[in-house]
Amino acid sequence: MLMRATEFKNYDTQSRARVKGDKNTPASDFRRLLGKAEGSLAGARSLKANLNGVVIELVTNSAHQAEFWQNNWSAADGKVQARIYSAVNVEGMEPSAYYSPELRSALFVNTEYYGQCKSWALGMVAAILERESNTLSIHGATALHRGRGVVIIAPTGTGKTTQAFLIFMNGEGKICGDDWAYIRFPDPAPDHPSDDLVARQPERSLYMRTESQREQVWLRGVFDRSINENVTTVKEDCEYPEGAEQCSVTHRRCVFNEGMGRCYYAFGNSRALVRREDILGASKVVNEVPVNLVVLLRRDGHSPAEARLSPREAIGVLRKGEYMVLPGAGPKEKWGTTSFEPWYNPYLLERDDDRQAAFFGMMFEKWKVPCIILNTGLEGPQQSHERIVAALESSR
Repeated sequence: MLMRATEFKNYDTQSRARVKGDKNTPASDFRRLLGKAEGSLAGARSLKANLNGVVIELVTNSAHQAEFWQNNWSAADGKVQARIYSAVNVEGMEPSAYYSPELRSALFVNTEYYGQCKSWALGMVAAILERESNTLSIHGATALHRGRGVVIIAPTGTGKTTQAFLIFMNGEGKICGDDWAYIRFPDPAPDHPSDDLVARQPERSLYMRTESQREQVWLRGVFDRSINENVTTVKEDCEYPEGAEQCSVTHRRCVFNEGMGRCYYAFGNSRALVRREDILGASKVVNEVPVNLVVLLRRDGHSPAEARLSPREAIGVLRKGEYMVLPGAGPKEKWGTTSFEPWYNPYLLERDDDRQAAFFGMMFEKWKVPCIILNTGLEGPQQSHERIVAALESSR
């Protein structure tokens, strides 16, 4: 249950991660499943949001999801182009999620975890924009350094938010987004473009993994003022104890033993929804950046610290999407194993590999946007940051 506005706001969801989902549910099956949930949705709230010009509606009886949705997106009017139903307290149904491409509708049942709802909303809009507006959707962070824009694409847990924040914290840096970017291409694309591509983000707030507070201690105050999801408030629920007093993650004294009432990194999938302007002020926030550099991240013990990729190499790495599953980024039984996430984008509900390759090909070949890949498993965040800044400066 959410606390009063004057107190720490945290909500423990029944399902604390993504639930099983069917991303290709036939329309007839979808309508049948929705019929089972309709009783719970009586009196549900209807909230419209504007994602890069596409109106998507959330219909839900979950106060938690409604609150996060309203704080995440810009409100919208107009004709609804995609719709999400989210129903809790539905008897006889397991926590699950369904998407019908034919109906451009999704259904969440008995799960209030906002991360899956948010990502499917982005995926639904991506399918519309790719086909109707020649727009590439990227799962990545965006930031501005001395007027130069960078798009950081990486699997979960490899440090894209950390790197975006290091640029943001610089006196001349600004934050755009930490999770998603839309890049629209002119149709037809010119042979010799004179203008930069532009990456735009649709979110008003950052849906941040609170475990980032482990390395960036100052974020504790930011998260304290934000609305949170699944933050550990009882020491006995910590996933990383080390004896009675210590933390196995930081190798320091447990924050609960220091008298603090919550730990932001005791559970790998806890989140905070943070208004961008609440961090360092509105002057440090932009809604779009020029695409002057693409940075890919990986984390392993054998790849070089940095490599410059040709367009063909960059598309090959993105298409394959190989990565190591890190704690909090997937089911616990898969932590430490190798997996594949094409285009490093798990949000694409109607994935079209040829279209993705064509978009990235235009970016790297026609617009000649340079692409580097960094191994954050070999160096600390500051060293990777310095490599990004150097690459941005050399791209002028």
